[in-house]
Amino acid sequence: MSLNYNYNKNFTKANFDFDNLPYLTNPYRKLNLQSVGIGLIKLPPNEGYTFTHSHVEQEEVYIVVSGKGVILIDGELIEIQRGDLVRVSPTAKRAIKADKGTDLFVICAGGVTQGYPQNYNSRYLIDDGIPDYDDIPPWYQDNQDIIAKNSILKERMLKAQAKRKQGETNVSIQPSACLLPPAEELRFSCRAAKQLSAKERKK
Repeated sequence: MSLNYNYNKNFTKANFDFDNLPYLTNPYRKLNLQSVGIGLIKLPPNEGYTFTHSHVEQEEVYIVVSGKGVILIDGELIEIQRGDLVRVSPTAKRAIKADKGTDLFVICAGGVTQGYPQNYNSRYLIDDGIPDYDDIPPWYQDNQDIIAKNSILKERMLKAQAKRKQGETNVSIQPSACLLPPAEELRFSCRAAKQLSAKERKK
């Protein structure tokens, strides 16, 4: 992302290099977002989320900027391509994956009324995500490497939740307020998938 960005009380401008994005870019703080959650998702060919997630309140729209792939919504696989917009209800479990021959670039936008972020230090404006590391999408089903990686992510999440709970005083914190894949978690899960693809090619 360019370091040249503008901010004042009426607007914020930031520039991102769409051709060289990491797996997940979160412009929450750079744009000083107040009521809209945005995620820039760039998946390499044949790679996708290794787990599904849902939300407590946030309705999301997935905007396909380039490429092709699939989005999994409550067990149903839906093909997506450039120009598609897909609305997903908060409680629906979802995950996305790029096709074998193309990157997939998706902008995910979401919104709720007020009250977010619930945790001041959250990476995201709307921190009501509920990752389900046990719900592995069909493209990684029965893959022991992915199961092991997700187990590590789940353990990390549970430890973080326990630590937050210990630090609570009189402030009520949503126990599941842990956003779908934080950037390093998505990178972690996609690295696992990439390593798997390399192993499969060698077979």
